[in-house]
Amino acid sequence: MVFVGMDNHFAAEGSARVINQDTMSEFSPDELDSDGDCSGGSSDVPGTPSITSRLSLLKLGSVISKFSDFKKQLVREIGFDGLLRIKSWQKINLKYSAYLMDRVDVDSSVINLEGQGMLELTDKSVHSIFAIPRGELAIGPECVEPSEACIEYTRFAASISDKGTHSLKAAEAYLLRDITAQSRQIDIQCFKIAFVIFVVGHVLAPSAKHDYITIDFWAALNDVSKIRKWNWCSYLLKHLFHAVRKFKSDVSKRNPTIHIVGCHLFLQPRPWSNEQATWNVSKDSTFRV
Repeated sequence: MVFVGMDNHFAAEGSARVINQDTMSEFSPDELDSDGDCSGGSSDVPGTPSITSRLSLLKLGSVISKFSDFKKQLVREIGFDGLLRIKSWQKINLKYSAYLMDRVDVDSSVINLEGQGMLELTDKSVHSIFAIPRGELAIGPECVEPSEACIEYTRFAASISDKGTHSLKAAEAYLLRDITAQSRQIDIQCFKIAFVIFVVGHVLAPSAKHDYITIDFWAALNDVSKIRKWNWCSYLLKHLFHAVRKFKSDVSKRNPTIHIVGCHLFLQPRPWSNEQATWNVSKDSTFRV
């Protein structure tokens, strides 16, 4: 299932280690064009594409490290407590992510692990790794009458950025507010809304745009007491499979820069987590472009 488009190739753990957009990168995300791809990736092999991504465990870890015990309890109440245990990992090998994404068969929902055979990519496996809600409700872009908390959060986000609820900076700003057990109930509800937007935008389904998230899950936030009843694991997989299709299309077009979207982190072994890797493909495997 190796995707071949040009004669040049690079190794997943070769001389050029590609790093994500965090502090280990040459560029800060804030310095990049809001509508363009992140420039944090690089390639030192002539003729091979630069691979970039806005997925950031460093950003997630940085914000969570500032949470009080009360804020962490609010995260547990919505079922996202697995993300509290993720390490603030600075380096993500994007060439290895590219190699693994190339081996994903979206139609069959499997990854081809060479001599190790095929492994199914399911919402159950997502749940075992990230420990995010795997409820019975399917997340979709349904239009709903916004709740009082959604309206309140929308107002706050609009005061922070002209991108409104699509702004990840607005979500981060709300998460860093002083929220305690004595806070208004609506403020506590907005905190939970902001947390989901923040983690989806930075880890679970990052997009290609700076400080921007597509809110196609708004209905799942309308009643914060039911956030854990939605299937966020299937939501992650849906966006990952979309990312795989985009990735393979970009490779076939020989784009000079390939921006990986979606949670490609799910495919990698996990030094960033306390969980053991589900599979162990050699990082010296070659991805051809």
